[in-house]
Amino acid sequence: MTTPEQHERQAQSNLDLHGDLAERNQHLDWALTALFYAALQYVDAFLLPDNPRSHSRRNRLVRARTELAPIWPRYRVLMDRSRDARYECFVPTQGQLRYYRERHFDPIQAHMIQLLESGSGQ
Repeated sequence: MTTPEQHERQAQSNLDLHGDLAERNQHLDWALTALFYAALQYVDAFLLPDNPRSHSRRNRLVRARTELAPIWPRYRVLMDRSRDARYECFVPTQGQLRYYRERHFDPIQAHMIQLLESGSGQ
């Protein structure tokens, strides 16, 4: 079974990939997808010992947990835009990517780190 620390390391790895791609202005669709999956890893770290294996199950758990209510709308936007990038050929501009990072991911990350450090998920 994975640990919260492993999920947090994976979140950071995904965030690093996002930053590398954004900095090089290449594959911005995948930069956006990496940003969503960084958020997903923080959520999974919090949800342990439950280990959702599907987006639909994870989404139900996120909506059901009052601690996660503040992030749900932002998480949903990242998930939807990531899906658009993967299946609808959506490629964000640098400005859009920065918007998704600052307005959606950064608040999710801050909230999740606070929850994980307080031990609220276990």
